Amino acid sequence: MAESPGKGVVLLSGGLDSTLAARLLLEQGVELVGVYLSAPWGCCDKTKALKSARQLGIPCQVIKMTDEYIGVIRHPKYGYGSAMNPCIDCRIHMFDKAKGLMAQTGASFIVTGEVLGQRPMSQMRRSMFLIEEQAGLTGRIVRPLSAKVLPPTEPERLGWIDRERLCGITGRSRKIQQQLAEQFGILDYPNPAGGCQLTDKQFGGRVKDLFAHQERIDLEDMELLRFGRHFRVGPQTKLIVGRNEQENRTLAEYLGPGRLLFEPEFHGPWALAVGPPEAALQQVAVGAILRYAGAGKLPPRPAVICRVGRSREAAGEPLSERIEAVGPGLAPEELERIRI
Repeated sequence: MAESPGKGVVLLSGGLDSTLAARLLLEQGVELVGVYLSAPWGCCDKTKALKSARQLGIPCQVIKMTDEYIGVIRHPKYGYGSAMNPCIDCRIHMFDKAKGLMAQTGASFIVTGEVLGQRPMSQMRRSMFLIEEQAGLTGRIVRPLSAKVLPPTEPERLGWIDRERLCGITGRSRKIQQQLAEQFGILDYPNPAGGCQLTDKQFGGRVKDLFAHQERIDLEDMELLRFGRHFRVGPQTKLIVGRNEQENRTLAEYLGPGRLLFEPEFHGPWALAVGPPEAALQQVAVGAILRYAGAGKLPPRPAVICRVGRSREAAGEPLSERIEAVGPGLAPEELERIRI
């Protein structure tokens, strides 16, 4: 589709900053198309992003990250931040996806809610320019909240956007954004999120462990890192133990070929085994379930059902085995030794 002057693709995260960035341009009559980039982790919220688009009165497309995104995280050209967060490489990849939507919709630039100096790795001046260059978007990324402290972009130079009506916010303070929200009547907005899960030390440790023990990884493997307590049972095998009823049900949804689900007949956590069955797997799974269930809550003859995952094409219920659950469970120090 031919480019349309004054039309932009805005990256919506569901947060206040991206909403304000869009609103500042809509006030100038700029045509916008929203995009939400969906990943199994991150600092964005799909529901809030779509709600923001509705409130702004603009269409919004959801683009799901594919398995190629794992390569960006596993082998980042520009390295990691404080944990397993390759912020610069991730941002380049996101802009590359948004650039594809530009071509589809005829837009000529991208809009973000980035604020200069707000994040230490990807929102510093030097990093911003590097990301633009590597994404092939030099001069075509508009950052309305920090525009006045950054060089004029192509849409500003061409007169599609009035630079004087944009902002010059820097740093981590939220005061000006809150004032703008009040000015625009944006009252229902979320507090700043805790950030990308890849910056979290515990989650980052799970990612590192996965990369170290598994060669072929897909997005489902990454999604599983968000749930439960993780234990390394063998070189290619790990156990994920649910922390509550909702996580138990979620783990059951991931039962598939090459996986086992351990479901107690008593009130207690469920456990999903991923990878080839190790000799000690059954003992560890039952022991972990018993430990987290608590001995005082057990029936006289407790048992755990082990279900074998099958392909979607296989007919009937998953194969299962009833295992007698004997003993007090694994000792806390035993669990800590194998905890990821």
